[in-house]
Amino acid sequence: MPPLKTQVSCPNCRAPVVATIEQLFDVAQDPSAKNRFLSGRFNLINCPNCRYQGQVATPVLYHDAEKELFLSFVPMELGLPQMEQEKIIGKLMNEVINKLPPEKRKGYLLNPKPALTLQGLMDRVLEGEGVTREMLDAQKAKAQLIQQLLTTPEGQLAALAKEKDAELDYTFFQLLTASAEAQAAGGNQAGAERLVALRQKLLDLSSFGAQSKQRTQAYEAAIRELQALGDKLTPDKLFELIVNTADEDKIAAYASFARPMLDYAFFEALTRRIDKAGDADKERLTKTRDLLLQLTQEMDAAAKAQMEDAANTLRALLEAPDLDQAIRDSAGRIDDTFMAVLNMNLEAAQKAGRPDILQRLEIVSEAIMRLMQESAPPEIRFINELLQMSSDEQAEAVIRSGSTTINQQLIDAMTYIVESLRQNNQPQLAERLEKLQNVAIGELMTANWKN
Repeated sequence: MPPLKTQVSCPNCRAPVVATIEQLFDVAQDPSAKNRFLSGRFNLINCPNCRYQGQVATPVLYHDAEKELFLSFVPMELGLPQMEQEKIIGKLMNEVINKLPPEKRKGYLLNPKPALTLQGLMDRVLEGEGVTREMLDAQKAKAQLIQQLLTTPEGQLAALAKEKDAELDYTFFQLLTASAEAQAAGGNQAGAERLVALRQKLLDLSSFGAQSKQRTQAYEAAIRELQALGDKLTPDKLFELIVNTADEDKIAAYASFARPMLDYAFFEALTRRIDKAGDADKERLTKTRDLLLQLTQEMDAAAKAQMEDAANTLRALLEAPDLDQAIRDSAGRIDDTFMAVLNMNLEAAQKAGRPDILQRLEIVSEAIMRLMQESAPPEIRFINELLQMSSDEQAEAVIRSGSTTINQQLIDAMTYIVESLRQNNQPQLAERLEKLQNVAIGELMTANWKN
Protein backbone atom coordinates (compact mmCIF):
# COMPACT_ATOMS: atom_id res chain seq x y z
CA MET A 1 0.00 0.00 0.00
CA PRO A 2 1.80 3.16 -1.19
CA PRO A 3 1.65 6.41 0.82
CA LEU A 4 -1.53 8.38 0.14
CA LYS A 5 -2.18 12.11 0.23
CA THR A 6 -5.25 12.80 2.33
CA GLN A 7 -6.89 15.61 4.30
CA VAL A 8 -6.57 15.43 8.09
CA SER A 9 -7.33 17.77 10.98
CA CYS A 10 -4.46 19.59 12.67
CA PRO A 11 -4.18 18.17 16.25
CA ASN A 12 -3.58 21.70 17.55
CA CYS A 13 -6.11 23.98 15.81
CA ARG A 14 -8.30 21.39 13.99
CA ALA A 15 -7.79 23.18 10.65
CA PRO A 16 -7.85 20.87 7.56
CA VAL A 17 -4.32 19.97 6.39
CA VAL A 18 -3.18 17.81 3.47
CA ALA A 19 -0.69 15.16 4.61
CA THR A 20 0.99 12.08 3.09
CA ILE A 21 -0.04 9.07 5.17
CA GLU A 22 1.91 5.80 5.22
CA GLN A 23 0.41 2.93 7.23
CA LEU A 24 2.35 -0.08 5.92
CA PHE A 25 6.13 -0.47 6.23
CA ASP A 26 7.02 -3.74 4.49
CA VAL A 27 10.79 -4.19 4.30
CA ALA A 28 10.40 -7.23 2.03
CA GLN A 29 8.72 -5.09 -0.64
CA ASP A 30 10.62 -1.84 0.01
CA PRO A 31 14.12 -2.09 1.61
CA SER A 32 14.09 1.67 2.24
CA ALA A 33 11.02 1.31 4.50
CA LYS A 34 13.11 0.36 7.54
CA ASN A 35 15.30 3.47 7.46
CA ARG A 36 12.31 5.67 6.69
CA PHE A 37 10.41 4.22 9.66
CA LEU A 38 13.30 4.43 12.13
CA SER A 39 14.04 8.02 11.08
CA GLY A 40 10.55 9.03 12.24
CA ARG A 41 10.13 11.15 9.09
CA PHE A 42 6.75 9.82 8.06
CA ASN A 43 3.10 10.86 8.45
CA LEU A 44 4.25 14.41 9.15
CA ILE A 45 2.05 17.48 8.98
CA ASN A 46 2.97 21.15 8.81
CA CYS A 47 -0.10 23.22 9.61
CA PRO A 48 -0.09 26.54 7.66
CA ASN A 49 -2.71 27.92 10.06
CA CYS A 50 -1.04 27.51 13.49
CA ARG A 51 2.48 26.38 12.40
CA TYR A 52 2.08 23.07 14.26
CA GLN A 53 4.57 20.39 13.18
CA GLY A 54 4.16 16.78 14.17
CA GLN A 55 2.98 13.30 13.22
CA VAL A 56 -0.53 12.27 12.24
CA ALA A 57 -2.03 9.66 14.58
CA THR A 58 -2.80 6.66 12.36
CA PRO A 59 -2.63 2.85 12.56
CA VAL A 60 0.71 1.39 11.42
CA LEU A 61 1.82 -2.14 10.46
CA TYR A 62 5.54 -3.04 10.21
CA HIS A 63 6.82 -6.21 8.52
CA ASP A 64 10.34 -7.62 8.11
CA ALA A 65 10.12 -11.11 6.58
CA GLU A 66 13.82 -11.86 7.07
CA LYS A 67 13.49 -11.41 10.84
CA GLU A 68 9.88 -12.68 10.97
CA LEU A 69 8.96 -9.39 12.59
CA PHE A 70 5.29 -8.43 12.33
CA LEU A 71 4.22 -5.48 14.51
CA SER A 72 1.12 -3.31 14.72
CA PHE A 73 0.24 -0.03 16.40
CA VAL A 74 -3.11 1.73 16.76
CA PRO A 75 -2.95 5.12 18.54
CA MET A 76 -5.16 5.16 21.63
CA GLU A 77 -6.09 8.80 21.00
CA LEU A 78 -8.08 7.68 17.93
CA GLY A 79 -10.55 5.96 20.26
CA LEU A 80 -11.32 3.23 17.72
CA PRO A 81 -13.49 0.29 18.85
CA GLN A 82 -11.70 -3.07 18.91
CA MET A 83 -13.61 -4.31 15.86
CA GLU A 84 -12.61 -1.23 13.84
CA GLN A 85 -8.97 -1.65 14.88
CA GLU A 86 -8.97 -5.28 13.78
CA LYS A 87 -10.57 -4.34 10.47
CA ILE A 88 -7.90 -1.73 9.66
CA ILE A 89 -4.96 -3.93 10.73
CA GLY A 90 -6.53 -6.92 8.94
CA LYS A 91 -6.63 -4.99 5.67
CA LEU A 92 -2.94 -4.10 6.04
CA MET A 93 -2.11 -7.73 6.92
CA ASN A 94 -3.79 -8.95 3.75
CA GLU A 95 -1.73 -6.43 1.76
CA VAL A 96 1.45 -8.04 3.14
CA ILE A 97 0.35 -11.68 2.81
CA ASN A 98 -0.98 -11.33 -0.74
CA LYS A 99 2.40 -10.07 -1.97
CA LEU A 100 4.30 -13.03 -0.50
CA PRO A 101 4.79 -16.27 -2.45
CA PRO A 102 2.96 -19.24 -0.81
CA GLU A 103 6.16 -20.80 0.53
CA LYS A 104 6.93 -17.66 2.56
CA ARG A 105 3.51 -17.36 4.21
CA LYS A 106 4.31 -18.46 7.77
CA GLY A 107 2.40 -18.65 11.03
CA TYR A 108 3.79 -15.42 12.49
CA LEU A 109 1.83 -13.51 9.83
CA LEU A 110 -1.47 -14.45 11.47
CA ASN A 111 -0.74 -12.63 14.71
CA PRO A 112 1.11 -9.29 14.55
CA LYS A 113 2.43 -8.21 17.95
CA PRO A 114 0.76 -4.97 19.08
CA ALA A 115 2.72 -2.04 20.52
CA LEU A 116 1.17 0.44 22.95
CA THR A 117 3.09 3.43 21.57
CA LEU A 118 4.82 4.35 18.32
CA GLN A 119 8.10 4.65 20.22
CA GLY A 120 7.51 1.15 21.61
CA LEU A 121 7.09 -0.10 18.05
CA MET A 122 10.36 1.57 17.02
CA ASP A 123 12.12 0.04 20.03
CA ARG A 124 11.00 -3.44 18.99
CA VAL A 125 12.29 -2.88 15.46
CA LEU A 126 15.64 -1.73 16.88
CA GLU A 127 15.77 -4.76 19.17
CA GLY A 128 15.28 -6.90 16.06
CA GLU A 129 18.36 -5.16 14.61
CA GLY A 130 20.41 -6.20 17.63
CA VAL A 131 20.04 -2.96 19.56
CA THR A 132 19.63 -4.04 23.20
CA ARG A 133 17.39 -2.48 25.83
CA GLU A 134 20.53 -1.18 27.59
CA MET A 135 21.63 0.53 24.38
CA LEU A 136 18.19 2.09 23.92
CA ASP A 137 18.17 3.32 27.53
CA ALA A 138 21.65 4.80 27.06
CA GLN A 139 20.50 6.62 23.92
CA LYS A 140 17.45 7.99 25.73
CA ALA A 141 19.70 9.24 28.54
CA LYS A 142 21.85 11.06 25.99
CA ALA A 143 18.75 12.53 24.33
CA GLN A 144 17.65 13.83 27.74
CA LEU A 145 21.13 15.30 28.26
CA ILE A 146 20.83 17.13 24.92
CA GLN A 147 17.56 18.70 26.10
CA GLN A 148 19.14 19.66 29.42
CA LEU A 149 22.08 21.33 27.67
CA LEU A 150 19.77 23.12 25.24
CA THR A 151 17.86 24.74 28.10
CA THR A 152 20.94 25.59 30.19
CA PRO A 153 21.69 29.36 30.39
CA GLU A 154 24.78 30.41 28.45
CA GLY A 155 26.70 31.33 31.60
CA GLN A 156 26.19 27.87 33.12
CA LEU A 157 26.91 25.77 30.02
CA ALA A 158 30.68 25.43 30.58
CA ALA A 159 30.20 24.19 34.15
CA LEU A 160 27.57 21.64 33.10
CA ALA A 161 29.74 20.46 30.18
CA LYS A 162 32.64 19.93 32.59
CA GLU A 163 30.38 17.99 34.99
CA LYS A 164 29.04 15.78 32.14
CA ASP A 165 32.36 15.53 30.26
CA ALA A 166 32.50 11.71 30.39
CA GLU A 167 29.04 11.50 28.79
CA LEU A 168 29.98 13.86 25.92
CA ASP A 169 31.46 11.06 23.83
CA TYR A 170 31.31 9.98 20.18
CA THR A 171 27.81 8.50 20.56
CA PHE A 172 26.55 11.73 22.13
CA PHE A 173 27.83 13.92 19.29
CA GLN A 174 26.56 11.41 16.72
CA LEU A 175 23.07 11.65 18.26
CA LEU A 176 23.31 15.44 18.45
CA THR A 177 24.20 15.65 14.74
CA ALA A 178 21.41 13.22 13.80
CA SER A 179 18.93 15.29 15.82
CA ALA A 180 19.94 18.45 13.97
CA GLU A 181 19.55 16.69 10.61
CA ALA A 182 16.12 15.36 11.62
CA GLN A 183 14.98 18.85 12.64
CA ALA A 184 16.16 20.28 9.32
CA ALA A 185 14.49 17.48 7.34
CA GLY A 186 11.25 18.13 9.23
CA GLY A 187 11.31 21.80 8.26
CA ASN A 188 12.34 23.11 11.70
CA GLN A 189 15.35 25.12 10.56
CA ALA A 190 15.51 27.18 13.78
CA GLY A 191 15.64 24.01 15.89
CA ALA A 192 18.35 22.56 13.65
CA GLU A 193 20.45 25.72 13.98
CA ARG A 194 20.15 25.65 17.79
CA LEU A 195 21.42 22.05 17.85
CA VAL A 196 24.30 22.84 15.48
CA ALA A 197 25.29 25.84 17.62
CA LEU A 198 25.18 23.66 20.76
CA ARG A 199 27.34 21.04 19.06
CA GLN A 200 30.01 23.61 18.22
CA LYS A 201 30.04 24.99 21.77
CA LEU A 202 30.34 21.51 23.29
CA LEU A 203 33.18 20.58 20.93
CA ASP A 204 35.08 23.57 22.32
CA LEU A 205 34.21 22.69 25.95
CA SER A 206 34.67 18.89 26.04
CA SER A 207 37.60 16.48 26.18
CA PHE A 208 36.13 14.63 23.21
CA GLY A 209 36.13 17.88 21.22
CA ALA A 210 39.79 18.55 22.05
CA GLN A 211 40.77 15.00 21.06
CA SER A 212 38.69 15.25 17.90
CA LYS A 213 40.39 18.52 16.96
CA GLN A 214 43.82 16.95 17.53
CA ARG A 215 42.90 13.92 15.40
CA THR A 216 41.53 16.17 12.66
CA GLN A 217 44.73 18.24 12.57
CA ALA A 218 46.87 15.10 12.34
CA TYR A 219 44.60 13.67 9.64
CA GLU A 220 44.65 16.87 7.57
CA ALA A 221 48.45 17.10 7.86
CA ALA A 222 48.83 13.53 6.59
CA ILE A 223 46.41 14.08 3.71
CA ARG A 224 48.23 17.28 2.66
CA GLU A 225 51.49 15.32 2.75
CA LEU A 226 50.09 12.62 0.44
CA GLN A 227 48.38 15.10 -1.88
CA ALA A 228 51.65 17.02 -2.24
CA LEU A 229 53.29 13.84 -3.57
CA GLY A 230 50.52 13.48 -6.17
CA ASP A 231 51.57 11.07 -8.93
CA LYS A 232 54.89 10.56 -7.15
CA LEU A 233 53.20 8.64 -4.32
CA THR A 234 54.44 5.05 -4.66
CA PRO A 235 54.03 1.99 -2.40
CA ASP A 236 57.66 2.43 -1.29
CA LYS A 237 57.15 6.09 -0.30
CA LEU A 238 53.92 5.23 1.52
CA PHE A 239 55.78 2.44 3.33
CA GLU A 240 58.47 4.82 4.56
CA LEU A 241 55.92 7.41 5.69
CA ILE A 242 54.07 4.80 7.74
CA VAL A 243 57.06 3.09 9.36
CA ASN A 244 58.60 6.44 10.33
CA THR A 245 55.66 7.72 12.40
CA ALA A 246 54.16 6.56 15.69
CA ASP A 247 51.12 8.86 15.34
CA GLU A 248 48.14 6.52 15.02
CA ASP A 249 45.93 9.28 13.60
CA LYS A 250 48.41 9.89 10.78
CA ILE A 251 48.67 6.16 10.13
CA ALA A 252 44.86 5.98 9.90
CA ALA A 253 44.88 8.90 7.44
CA TYR A 254 47.53 7.24 5.27
CA ALA A 255 45.49 4.02 5.26
CA SER A 256 42.20 5.71 4.34
CA PHE A 257 43.80 7.74 1.53
CA ALA A 258 45.89 4.94 0.01
CA ARG A 259 44.04 1.72 0.89
CA PRO A 260 44.81 0.00 -2.48
CA MET A 261 48.55 0.21 -1.73
CA LEU A 262 48.15 -1.70 1.55
CA ASP A 263 48.24 -5.06 -0.18
CA TYR A 264 49.91 -8.40 0.56
CA ALA A 265 53.31 -7.13 -0.65
CA PHE A 266 53.08 -4.13 1.72
CA PHE A 267 52.39 -6.29 4.78
CA GLU A 268 55.06 -8.75 3.72
CA ALA A 269 57.61 -5.90 3.57
CA LEU A 270 56.44 -4.58 6.95
CA THR A 271 56.86 -8.01 8.54
CA ARG A 272 60.42 -8.20 7.18
CA ARG A 273 61.16 -4.75 8.66
CA ILE A 274 59.78 -5.92 12.04
CA ASP A 275 61.95 -9.05 11.97
CA LYS A 276 65.09 -6.96 11.44
CA ALA A 277 64.19 -4.19 13.95
CA GLY A 278 65.59 -3.70 17.45
CA ASP A 279 63.40 -4.27 20.50
CA ALA A 280 62.00 -0.71 20.73
CA ASP A 281 61.25 -0.42 16.99
CA LYS A 282 59.96 -4.00 16.86
CA GLU A 283 57.25 -3.23 19.42
CA ARG A 284 56.25 0.04 17.70
CA LEU A 285 56.16 -1.48 14.21
CA THR A 286 54.21 -4.49 15.43
CA LYS A 287 51.59 -2.11 16.86
CA THR A 288 51.55 -0.30 13.51
CA ARG A 289 50.99 -3.57 11.63
CA ASP A 290 48.19 -4.61 14.01
CA LEU A 291 46.55 -1.20 13.60
CA LEU A 292 46.79 -1.33 9.80
CA LEU A 293 45.34 -4.85 9.69
CA GLN A 294 42.41 -3.70 11.83
CA LEU A 295 41.88 -0.55 9.76
CA THR A 296 41.98 -2.36 6.40
CA GLN A 297 39.56 -5.03 7.64
CA GLU A 298 37.15 -2.34 8.89
CA MET A 299 37.42 -0.37 5.63
CA ASP A 300 36.86 -3.47 3.52
CA ALA A 301 33.87 -4.52 5.63
CA ALA A 302 32.42 -0.99 5.42
CA ALA A 303 32.97 -0.89 1.65
CA LYS A 304 31.24 -4.27 1.27
CA ALA A 305 28.30 -3.11 3.41
CA GLN A 306 28.06 0.11 1.35
CA MET A 307 28.00 -1.88 -1.89
CA GLU A 308 25.29 -4.19 -0.55
CA ASP A 309 23.23 -1.25 0.70
CA ALA A 310 23.63 0.48 -2.67
CA ALA A 311 22.55 -2.70 -4.49
CA ASN A 312 19.47 -3.00 -2.25
CA THR A 313 18.60 0.66 -2.84
CA LEU A 314 18.93 0.21 -6.61
CA ARG A 315 16.72 -2.89 -6.47
CA ALA A 316 14.08 -0.95 -4.54
CA LEU A 317 14.15 1.89 -7.08
CA LEU A 318 13.80 -0.52 -9.99
CA GLU A 319 10.69 -2.04 -8.37
CA ALA A 320 9.18 1.22 -7.08
CA PRO A 321 5.72 2.12 -8.45
CA ASP A 322 6.49 5.85 -7.96
CA LEU A 323 10.13 6.27 -8.97
CA ASP A 324 10.45 10.00 -8.22
CA GLN A 325 9.04 9.57 -4.70
CA ALA A 326 11.26 6.52 -4.09
CA ILE A 327 14.33 8.54 -5.11
CA ARG A 328 13.36 11.34 -2.73
CA ASP A 329 12.87 8.82 0.09
CA SER A 330 16.28 7.28 -0.67
CA ALA A 331 18.13 10.59 -1.15
CA GLY A 332 20.44 9.94 1.82
CA ARG A 333 21.66 6.68 0.24
CA ILE A 334 22.24 7.98 -3.30
CA ASP A 335 25.96 8.68 -3.02
CA ASP A 336 29.15 7.91 -4.95
CA THR A 337 28.93 4.20 -4.04
CA PHE A 338 25.34 4.00 -5.28
CA MET A 339 26.24 5.72 -8.56
CA ALA A 340 29.17 3.32 -9.02
CA VAL A 341 26.82 0.33 -8.53
CA LEU A 342 24.31 1.87 -10.94
CA ASN A 343 27.00 2.39 -13.60
CA MET A 344 28.32 -1.16 -13.13
CA ASN A 345 24.80 -2.52 -13.66
CA LEU A 346 24.36 -0.35 -16.76
CA GLU A 347 27.59 -1.74 -18.24
CA ALA A 348 26.67 -5.32 -17.30
CA ALA A 349 23.19 -5.02 -18.87
CA GLN A 350 24.71 -3.60 -22.05
CA LYS A 351 27.33 -6.38 -22.31
CA ALA A 352 24.74 -9.07 -21.58
CA GLY A 353 22.47 -7.77 -24.32
CA ARG A 354 19.53 -7.09 -21.99
CA PRO A 355 17.78 -4.02 -23.44
CA ASP A 356 14.83 -4.45 -21.05
CA ILE A 357 17.04 -4.14 -17.95
CA LEU A 358 19.20 -1.46 -19.58
CA GLN A 359 16.15 0.68 -20.34
CA ARG A 360 14.89 0.49 -16.75
CA LEU A 361 18.34 1.33 -15.36
CA GLU A 362 18.60 4.30 -17.73
CA ILE A 363 15.19 5.54 -16.55
CA VAL A 364 16.43 5.39 -12.94
CA SER A 365 19.68 7.17 -13.85
CA GLU A 366 17.88 9.94 -15.76
CA ALA A 367 15.34 10.43 -12.94
CA ILE A 368 18.13 10.76 -10.37
CA MET A 369 19.97 13.31 -12.51
CA ARG A 370 16.79 15.29 -13.08
CA LEU A 371 15.83 15.40 -9.39
CA MET A 372 19.40 16.24 -8.37
CA GLN A 373 19.36 19.15 -10.81
CA GLU A 374 16.00 20.37 -9.48
CA SER A 375 17.11 20.25 -5.84
CA ALA A 376 20.62 21.64 -6.37
CA PRO A 377 21.46 25.25 -5.30
CA PRO A 378 21.20 27.83 -8.13
CA GLU A 379 24.98 28.13 -8.52
CA ILE A 380 25.38 24.34 -8.93
CA ARG A 381 22.61 24.27 -11.54
CA PHE A 382 24.32 27.13 -13.39
CA ILE A 383 27.69 25.32 -13.35
CA ASN A 384 26.07 22.14 -14.73
CA GLU A 385 24.43 24.17 -17.49
CA LEU A 386 27.81 25.68 -18.42
CA LEU A 387 29.49 22.27 -18.58
CA GLN A 388 26.71 20.89 -20.80
CA MET A 389 27.15 23.65 -23.39
CA SER A 390 28.66 22.62 -26.71
CA SER A 391 31.65 24.98 -26.58
CA ASP A 392 33.72 27.07 -24.17
CA GLU A 393 32.92 30.16 -26.21
CA GLN A 394 29.19 29.66 -25.66
CA ALA A 395 29.70 29.12 -21.90
CA GLU A 396 31.94 32.19 -21.62
CA ALA A 397 29.35 34.29 -23.46
CA VAL A 398 26.67 33.22 -20.96
CA ILE A 399 28.93 34.17 -18.04
CA ARG A 400 29.59 37.61 -19.56
CA SER A 401 25.94 38.17 -20.53
CA GLY A 402 24.91 38.99 -16.94
CA SER A 403 21.93 36.61 -17.14
CA THR A 404 23.15 35.02 -13.88
CA THR A 405 24.62 36.90 -10.92
CA ILE A 406 28.35 36.25 -10.61
CA ASN A 407 29.26 36.29 -6.92
CA GLN A 408 31.75 34.76 -4.50
CA GLN A 409 29.37 31.90 -3.73
CA LEU A 410 29.50 30.84 -7.39
CA ILE A 411 33.31 31.11 -7.46
CA ASP A 412 33.58 28.95 -4.31
CA ALA A 413 31.21 26.35 -5.80
CA MET A 414 33.36 26.23 -8.94
CA THR A 415 36.48 25.67 -6.83
CA TYR A 416 34.79 22.78 -5.00
CA ILE A 417 33.61 21.11 -8.21
CA VAL A 418 37.02 21.52 -9.89
CA GLU A 419 38.65 19.67 -6.97
CA SER A 420 35.94 16.99 -7.02
CA LEU A 421 36.43 16.42 -10.75
CA ARG A 422 40.18 16.05 -10.30
CA GLN A 423 39.72 13.58 -7.43
CA ASN A 424 37.33 11.56 -9.63
CA ASN A 425 39.87 11.35 -12.46
CA GLN A 426 38.14 13.84 -14.77
CA PRO A 427 41.07 16.24 -15.43
CA GLN A 428 39.79 17.54 -18.79
CA LEU A 429 36.41 18.55 -17.34
CA ALA A 430 38.18 20.07 -14.32
CA GLU A 431 40.46 22.07 -16.61
CA ARG A 432 37.48 23.30 -18.64
CA LEU A 433 35.61 24.45 -15.52
CA GLU A 434 38.75 26.13 -14.15
CA LYS A 435 39.01 28.11 -17.38
CA LEU A 436 35.38 29.19 -17.04
CA GLN A 437 36.00 30.05 -13.39
CA ASN A 438 38.77 32.45 -14.42
CA VAL A 439 36.28 34.19 -16.73
CA ALA A 440 33.78 34.41 -13.86
CA ILE A 441 36.45 35.82 -11.52
CA GLY A 442 37.26 38.49 -14.11
CA GLU A 443 33.58 39.43 -14.37
CA LEU A 444 33.27 39.61 -10.57
CA MET A 445 36.37 41.84 -10.26
CA THR A 446 35.02 44.15 -12.98
CA ALA A 447 31.66 44.41 -11.21
CA ASN A 448 33.33 45.15 -7.87
CA TRP A 449 35.55 47.81 -9.44
CA LYS A 450 32.50 49.54 -11.02
CA ASN A 451 30.71 49.56 -7.65
